[in-house]
Amino acid sequence: MRKLRITVEGTVYDVTVETLDEAGAAAPSAPPAPRPAAPVAQAAPAPAPAPAAPATPAAPTGSGDIVSPMAGTVVSVDVKVGDTVTAGQQVVMLEAMKMNTPIQAPQGGTVASVAVQAGATVAEGQALLSLS
Repeated sequence: MRKLRITVEGTVYDVTVETLDEAGAAAPSAPPAPRPAAPVAQAAPAPAPAPAAPATPAAPTGSGDIVSPMAGTVVSVDVKVGDTVTAGQQVVMLEAMKMNTPIQAPQGGTVASVAVQAGATVAEGQALLSLS
């Protein structure tokens, strides 16, 4: 048996280690009575990290708005104001976590406004464009 002192994240513990013989079996000895580890020094707790703010706050959306389903970067805007779109037509390509996700129009209509451009960072729920 050997007594060792171990430091884990600034807290010091006194431990007893059992030594094994060459065959891998425990060396015969009577186990000592367990005792709680005695911390010698207490490290100050690390401050909690501040929550990250979204890159662009999500704006209130209207009934014809097409919103981003996730935070990401706009790869392309495939329509412009005045274009007529059909339900299921791709209107924006969004990249998130190195994957491109096509954003499709949920219903047909005319593009009333485009709120983003290629390269823009968007937050989940942010309006991308509006249909009328």
